[in-house]
This record gives sequence, structure tokens and C-alpha cells, in this order.
Amino acid sequence: MLTEYQPSSAFHNAASHLSSASSLNKVSTSVKLELYGLFKYLTVAKSPNTSRPSLFDMTGRAKWDAWAAASKKHENPANAELRYLEIATNLGWNESESSKDEEAPQQAIKAGKKDVDEIDLDNLSDDEDETPGNASASGGLGVVVSTLNQVDGVEQPMDHSLHGLAVSGELTGLKLLLDSSKNLDLNAPDEYGYAPLHLACDRGHVEVVKLLLAQGANKEVKDPDGLTPLELSQEAGRMDIAEILAI
Repeated sequence: MLTEYQPSSAFHNAASHLSSASSLNKVSTSVKLELYGLFKYLTVAKSPNTSRPSLFDMTGRAKWDAWAAASKKHENPANAELRYLEIATNLGWNESESSKDEEAPQQAIKAGKKDVDEIDLDNLSDDEDETPGNASASGGLGVVVSTLNQVDGVEQPMDHSLHGLAVSGELTGLKLLLDSSKNLDLNAPDEYGYAPLHLACDRGHVEVVKLLLAQGANKEVKDPDGLTPLELSQEAGRMDIAEILAI
């Protein structure tokens, strides 16, 4: 449901200011995400209108969670706007100066100027505070599940660990590993809290899921968000895997 709330001209002026404010480069990831969540709440809908992104889209997931967190924290959109303006003021926005030109927000929009929801949240530093809501992070955004094989867009050597093979879908390599290492803990979490079965479910590796289950992987193991492999596969839209896990 689209929001029926109409933000004030002060809000639009603040958003216009923040779209190019250098002060944003000095604040934590959590502040940027809070601004994003408040902006979406006030201008799009009270809560996210799409399903929560996959755990492999860490940035998208953090942004989704920030939006959901804004909705939970501020039942009244007027309070959400006040919080947005408070942050904007702390970042150098001056309401008295902005109010001199009430048409500035619309002029900025017509000119194609970006609002804060388009601020580049995909390249945030990874040395800031933890993201709000339930977003999985290690000191901020810019992190990925440890077994992914890309760093800054550069292909990395294959990870032949249990988790690495599960996420890459390397069925032959996984079989060899399981045959040669009889004492592997199939339910052990990686450094971000995901068991091999979670990783295979999210990536849609049906045969890997079948192999892990046949080897005794626990279908009830929980990820950092409290989701079982079945729930995670449903959330990721992997209904073929969900059917297997539901048996």
C-alpha cells in the first residue's frame, strides 16, 4: 500500500540537501541506512512492498531491513519525518535557509537531482556500526557470506571447504570431501552463521541439498535470522527445494 502521508516542503528540502551533502561521507552505515528507511517509509510505503532479498544480496537485505525498522519504530509518519529532519540538521541542513525557496524541491526533482534513497548504499565502508534491524553485517555493509568467490568483482580461487562447495554447487567436489572426511559437522555455521544447507538452499543447488540431507544434515538448523533451510528456501523463491525439505 502506497503511503498517503504527504511530507512537508522542509522534508523535501532536507532530502535535496542530503542528496549531495559531503557530510554523509563521514557518518556511519547505520545512519545512512536509517535515512534510507525513513525516506522510503515517507515517500513510498510504510513498509517494504517486496519480499526480503536473499542473504547473498547483503546490501539489498540491509536496505529492506532499514525500511522495515523505520515502520516498526515510527507508527506515526509525522514522527518519522521529525527524525529524518533531526538527522538532516545534524548533517548540516539548515531549515531556515531552505525555507526561503519553497519551490526548490520540485525544481530539483525536475532537474533530475537524486534524493537520498538513491544515495549509493552499495559501496559503504565496512568499518562502521552494525546495520539496523535484522541486517546481517560485520561492522557494516560491503560484506558477503564468507564462501562467495568474488572480492570487489574479481573472481577468486574456488573455496574447497564444506561451505564453499555448498555455495558454489560443486557436487563432485562435495562428494569427494564427504568421502574423505568422515567427521565433518554438516550443521556447523560459517563465520556469518550459515550452515552448508542454508547456503545450498539459497543458491538453488538442488542436488547439493539432496546430498547434504542424505548425509544427515539437520533440516531444522537455524540461520542468524532464525530461519530453517525450508523457510529460507521459501523466502528465496526456491520452491523446488522447499518441496524436498517439506517431506
